[in-house]
Amino acid sequence: MQTAIFNVPSISCSICAVKIQEGIKTLGGINSVTVDLKTQDVRVDYSPDNITPAEIKRKISSLGYEII
Repeated sequence: MQTAIFNVPSISCSICAVKIQEGIKTLGGINSVTVDLKTQDVRVDYSPDNITPAEIKRKISSLGYEII
C-alpha cells in the first residue's frame, strides 16, 4: 500500500469532501480516502499494482476539482 496526497484548493464544504471520497472509491485499488477540509488535502491509500497517482488525479479532475 502507498499513500498519495493531493492539494485540492477548490474543496469548500463537506459535500465536496463526500463527492471526492465517493468518486475515488469507485476506482480499483483504493484502500482509503481522507479529505481534510482545513488543509484542503486529499489523502489516498492505494495499491500501486492496480492504480497510479496520475489516474487518481484524473478522477478528481473529472469530478470538477482543480489539483495543485
